[in-house]
Amino acid sequence: MHAMYDDPVFLRWDELQKVINAEVPETLSTARDAFILQCAIGCRIGDFQKMTMDNVAVSEEGIPYVHYLPTKTAGSQDSNYEIETPLVRYAFDIIKKTNFNLPILNYAYGVNGYNVKIKELMKTCEITRKVKIYNESKRDNDYIPLNEVASTKLCRKTHVDIMNKVQVNIYAAGLHREGSGAVHHYTKMELSDRFALMCAAFDQEPYRVDGDLNIILPKSSQK
Repeated sequence: MHAMYDDPVFLRWDELQKVINAEVPETLSTARDAFILQCAIGCRIGDFQKMTMDNVAVSEEGIPYVHYLPTKTAGSQDSNYEIETPLVRYAFDIIKKTNFNLPILNYAYGVNGYNVKIKELMKTCEITRKVKIYNESKRDNDYIPLNEVASTKLCRKTHVDIMNKVQVNIYAAGLHREGSGAVHHYTKMELSDRFALMCAAFDQEPYRVDGDLNIILPKSSQK
């Protein structure tokens, strides 16, 4: 027995921007907020459903971020290491607007649940690009419109893909073979580094907030 993986299915950068900026009917407004917020955080649906304002913190540099213990690995990891993900500006704005009160997350499944709304959202935004899905019975690929297979898993995959494409692979420079642990003894990516990368990846302007989550305006804007 061995694991078989399909080609990764994710939103391309321009497709995510299309979803962020599209005009959608009121019936899809909350689903769109939830979807693009989950894409910005990159967490699994179980962790996303449990998030509240208690999961939001601010670094010493004024960078807002969410922190959480991933449920899937909480029982198997050997430490209480939390995931800390900086919030790009559009994600911060959604959290400020909703306080993580996104009723659609109470119903991830079912005929009118979050997964169904994601499919409707993709169709409304005309994200219908065909993707390869392996068919076990045929032992061959089916080519299915992305809107028909979209689900909460699309958010995490989109986040990982977008972030991966703004980083230089640490092995590409030829300093170490792939799999070498030495690289990780030399450097550590700080929260501020990840925030800068995320702002670049999601095409969002950097910003800072105070302890009460108020945007701190640049001094040039305070005149």
